Amino acid sequence: MKTAVIAFTRNGVKTAKFICRGIGGEGYTKYQEQGFLAFNSITSIIGEIFDKYEGIVFIGACGIAVRLIAPYIRDKAHDPAVVVVDENGEFVIPILSGHIGGANELAKNISQITGGTAVITTATDINKKFSVDTFAVKNNLHIGDTKLIKEISSRILNDEKIGFYSDYDVKNIPDCFKEKADVGICISDDNKKPFSITLNLKPKKYILGIGCRKDCENVEESIDCFLKLNDCDINMISAVATIDIKKEEKGIVDFCKKYRLPLCTFKAEELMETVGDFTVSEFVKKIVGADNVCERAVCAKGAKLTVKKTAIKGVTLALGKIKTEIDFLKGN
Repeated sequence: MKTAVIAFTRNGVKTAKFICRGIGGEGYTKYQEQGFLAFNSITSIIGEIFDKYEGIVFIGACGIAVRLIAPYIRDKAHDPAVVVVDENGEFVIPILSGHIGGANELAKNISQITGGTAVITTATDINKKFSVDTFAVKNNLHIGDTKLIKEISSRILNDEKIGFYSDYDVKNIPDCFKEKADVGICISDDNKKPFSITLNLKPKKYILGIGCRKDCENVEESIDCFLKLNDCDINMISAVATIDIKKEEKGIVDFCKKYRLPLCTFKAEELMETVGDFTVSEFVKKIVGADNVCERAVCAKGAKLTVKKTAIKGVTLALGKIKTEIDFLKGN
């Protein structure tokens, strides 16, 4: 998780350094501190930080953090994990995106680093009940309508059984489910509605491989076209893979940021070491050092190539499938 750690005082900086070393975070402070990014006014850059990072850790008071992030909060599916830590590292409090964004887990990790206490307040966690959003994240499932999470959770917290349907084999199904119910979850590639109120969960089972010319302006348009051609839902993409020299390519980065997809990059040597039947281009090899980027990147990420190289307006794209394993105990 790419995480920003923000400190407001010199004592806070000491704790921030400790946390940064433990989680690999990037530090921010208003002081000139080696290894930290300096700010004159955190208010002026918090919007940029909110969009840039998957996690944000504030060293200071909860009230300050809440006021700073309030204008930028969107919804469960898009908000980063936000955690507040006191200056001494005694209490670690997730305040936003506890499940989907991973703030609860981040808080637990930080508490282990500081020797403090993770203050978890989400009802399903403290009551040790099934959490559908945590389950989805652990099993790499896209949540269709996040507003229905509350409906599912409230039934479970009231000890009511909910419906369960899956087109996939599932391990370790808990006893909070039953076959027939008015409210339930459905794991499928399609938007089936086996219950009156159905929360659809789609496996993110594809890796999207991509290459493009420098400063290409129609990356998203080309990807949209490619996915439609292959009848692939964007919500079923698990990650985007490419060569390392494209890690800052604006069109690719913007696309990944928009859909909250991890961008995985590989060196040319790593791509060339990948075994498979690829569409070879000596011209591409002379330019980037690998004779194919999109197909090789898919396989380097561990996927089985299902759609070979397709060129669309200066963008080359390929698709690969990863194994889907659904287990209710995953991550426990």
